[in-house]
Amino acid sequence: MVGDQQSQPTVVPLRPEPPKQRLPPKLEEMRQILKEAEAEPEEMPPPDDDELSDERVIASEQKFRKRFGPGFTWNTFHRKALIKLKHEKDLTDPEIRLFHWSGNLRRTPFGVTLSASVWVALWGGVALIPFVLLFLALLIAAWPKLHGATLVALRAVIALSLLVAFCYAIYWFHIKPWKVQRRVERQQRE
Repeated sequence: MVGDQQSQPTVVPLRPEPPKQRLPPKLEEMRQILKEAEAEPEEMPPPDDDELSDERVIASEQKFRKRFGPGFTWNTFHRKALIKLKHEKDLTDPEIRLFHWSGNLRRTPFGVTLSASVWVALWGGVALIPFVLLFLALLIAAWPKLHGATLVALRAVIALSLLVAFCYAIYWFHIKPWKVQRRVERQQRE
């Protein structure tokens, strides 16, 4: 019998399992909640009260104007074409409004297209140059007066603020639509 015991090999595990530790009840409960969350992710049900969804916006001109702005008085064909364009080009609602307000959203008998021109963007960039130089000249001239709280300083701040707002409007209505359209075209090529 002594020989029989020596002939049987003994199996030694390479990585012994650590002894299971008992977790505090709160940690055990948290672990269970996390396990359940990983096992079956819950899908969010679609909201029933989304009054500005694509389908409802196409069906109702009032909801269309509420979603895109008061300047949109379009028929059903063009509303449907705009929603289709929005999804095809991956545009956001503010970008659609920008194209409409800047006059770069064209309705045709075949649908809706983007029509931002490189020439208009170039003109906007050229027009910005003198206004930026004027801003810098006014800022340098008004800088010594800005430290005091005088009426002259207030006039200088108002003039500089109006000039910045004007430059921003030139950028927003002439250059930005072209940049967005160029981004969309680049994404479609890729």
